[in-house]
Amino acid sequence: MASNYELPDEVNDTRSKSVEKKVEMKTFISNVGLEELTIESDRQGEELLIKIVCVGGFTGGVGTKGVFIDDYLEVWPPVQTYRSPLIGVKFYLKTIRWQQSDAQKPISIKLQLWEIAEQERFSNMVKIYFRDCLGALVFWGTQRPSTLNEAVLWRENVKEFCPYAPCVLVTDNVGKEPVKWIGDGETFDSEIAFDQFCEEHGFVDHFEIKARDWESGEKSVFGRAVTRLLVEIFKNQ
Repeated sequence: MASNYELPDEVNDTRSKSVEKKVEMKTFISNVGLEELTIESDRQGEELLIKIVCVGGFTGGVGTKGVFIDDYLEVWPPVQTYRSPLIGVKFYLKTIRWQQSDAQKPISIKLQLWEIAEQERFSNMVKIYFRDCLGALVFWGTQRPSTLNEAVLWRENVKEFCPYAPCVLVTDNVGKEPVKWIGDGETFDSEIAFDQFCEEHGFVDHFEIKARDWESGEKSVFGRAVTRLLVEIFKNQ
């Protein structure tokens, strides 16, 4: 991945116009901090639209974060094990029923998942991609430990453009067999050290994916990471 990647200006102009039209679709939030929001279910039964970005460096596992997203969407038959790196951005939609507590009625949420290509961190399009983002899943891979540093940089991007959006760190440990990355001489000496790392860099939680799972949906590791984000998004409402 080129460390100084930048799209030509003429390409940016064309892509900006195209993406801006998509980003300005109906949402329940527009350029407002989370502390100013009051999230309510629509009286007419309309769905809330919540945008979550999936970012991070090339993890070396399944090839692209979109494989995990397709598994979460329970796409059948399952997509191929390895998928070539993405160029640009790809959109996914999933409708779920969300209940904040037993005392409240469930509401319908349409999740808009944006898979953003690794090299887009160096593009001036990233601000547009992050517009109206309410949460982020930030990936790194045990097969490429250097992606942990990239995850921190992506976290800074989220903080810059979406200061109130919570971030969850996701570890891609998918391969022929899981890689040991916690212990003496490993990436982290202990679970405590990893927890401290997440806290220092502003990740509200972390999840490790060790195998493909295209049957569990919301109960999958990816699904639980999304749920954790939703809990944090609605936390102060």
